[in-house]
Amino acid sequence: MEPSLKMDRDEEHFDKKFADFFDELDEMDEMPLLDTIASIKTRYIEFNYVDEGGIKVIQTCLDQKTGRKVAMASLKNDATDQEKEAFLKEARLTAALQHPNIIPLHDLGLKDRHPWFTMKFISGTSLEQVLISLKSGNANQFEDLSDRLDMFIKVCDAVAYAHSRGVLHLDIKPDNIQISDYGDVLLCDWGLAKVMAAECDEDLLECYTFNPKEVGVTIDGLVKGTPGYMAPEQTSLVDLKKGVYTDIFSLGCVLYKILTLDKPFSGDDVLSIMEKTAEGIFPKPTDINNTIPLSLEAVCLKAMATKPEERYLSVINLQRDILNYRNGFATNAENAPFIKLFSLWCKRNKVLSFALILILLVSIFAGWFAINNLKLEKINALQLAEKMSLEKEFQVKMGKDAAPRFLKRAQGAYNAYNFDDAVNFCNSAVELDPSLKEAWKLKGLLHVIYQEFNSAVIALEEGKGNSKLLQLAKDYSVIKNNDQIPLSLDQFFDLFKRVMDNQQYHLAGGFIHRAAYSEMSLEEREKVCMGIIKIHNNQKLNDEGKTFNFHYDPIIRRLDVSRNSWIGTALILQN
Repeated sequence: MEPSLKMDRDEEHFDKKFADFFDELDEMDEMPLLDTIASIKTRYIEFNYVDEGGIKVIQTCLDQKTGRKVAMASLKNDATDQEKEAFLKEARLTAALQHPNIIPLHDLGLKDRHPWFTMKFISGTSLEQVLISLKSGNANQFEDLSDRLDMFIKVCDAVAYAHSRGVLHLDIKPDNIQISDYGDVLLCDWGLAKVMAAECDEDLLECYTFNPKEVGVTIDGLVKGTPGYMAPEQTSLVDLKKGVYTDIFSLGCVLYKILTLDKPFSGDDVLSIMEKTAEGIFPKPTDINNTIPLSLEAVCLKAMATKPEERYLSVINLQRDILNYRNGFATNAENAPFIKLFSLWCKRNKVLSFALILILLVSIFAGWFAINNLKLEKINALQLAEKMSLEKEFQVKMGKDAAPRFLKRAQGAYNAYNFDDAVNFCNSAVELDPSLKEAWKLKGLLHVIYQEFNSAVIALEEGKGNSKLLQLAKDYSVIKNNDQIPLSLDQFFDLFKRVMDNQQYHLAGGFIHRAAYSEMSLEEREKVCMGIIKIHNNQKLNDEGKTFNFHYDPIIRRLDVSRNSWIGTALILQN
């Protein structure tokens, strides 16, 4: 072997060994993930400004615990407490809505009483920017109308899901629809969302109290919604409650822009836009672009009907019409004649269409019969739609009307001594209808049984309840000001004696049942039983002047209360 070749190989071997040595050093220096995560003091770092609104700032940052890039929303330093509550409500509501097309919330917290939350970072753009780009003549992934309709169907999925949970978005617009670089479609910004108490899930009832008042502007004088995409009932010019049909109108406006690349309503100022919205004054999509399919225009105009009852009954119905168009079927909105229905069928079934034409030519009578059947189905569908509309209107009015049903269930639970359920049903009743006096009265009685006298005073005053019971609650709210701490045994016996002296036997029964079924030590239970039996039979005990035989043998687990002929009742011994 030549000396130069041997030297080259020796140098190559040395270089490889030297590189392996440094790789081993790197592996030794690498800190285990367990220690790395435990050492993190500041979870979010590397903040970069993205955008801001009236009171909210959006930044991207790195979550050191998960190693992913997220978006953080936070309030500006001058935010009021009311704005903070609205911000937190948006976060809690967003977190409760778990759907592939609704932006997921990752984390929520406070920093010096300033709330923030993190959510999925979307590397992409908004539908608004996509449509602006198309209008400027720049090609993008949504240049084809079919692709834009597919995206719109995903937005409908998100809104339909929210409605199924009893939540209205109330600010649907292209700016709030984010599209990732890989085609994900996410509906964002639930800041104006409203919970429908009569239809929402139980886990969303806490958000019901956050609902904005039924007014058209915020306390800052700003319109609640986005002019150009809001429904007539969202303006201050139409006196009508918001509902599912409100979001359907906004979806119609989004569809309008998808078709025409223009907003349906425009004007020199906000007031003129709102006036046009309230009156339904806007150009038809085909007036802007005559190549737009008439079936899609019909869908758009139906969703944007000025009167709510003329719009789609649900987002699912709107979505189904778009799918009908995409799949080659006629839309319900256009009321297509049989000729168009047949031509569409022929396009979908080119092989079979020729054979069908031959059959129709030789079977005119069968064809006539089929046409009449189609008309009958159409009438049935319209009648069913009218019935569903009436049922929907009834459900909208169910909010306050549902309160008496909760009260009835509370009374049934109370009569069955199921006090926990009775309290929950009472709370639901007064939340849906704060003017329901009987619910407040029962709620106050239950608070007294639970020895929560401060809460009892509030409820009984709301319900204009029994004066004796109210005075009792007031007296004992002074004796025990903390609703979380029970009365001492002597205080409880004094309370029970007062209730018996006042002949408030229903309340005494509540005390006895709760005491009998409460968790307590054996020693304490003996004292409670003896005390209540003595008070309950006080007159007979005094009249006969006899002693009280009460002995429990823990070994054989036997209670001896014999030779107490003066005992008339001993309900406390139940359980």
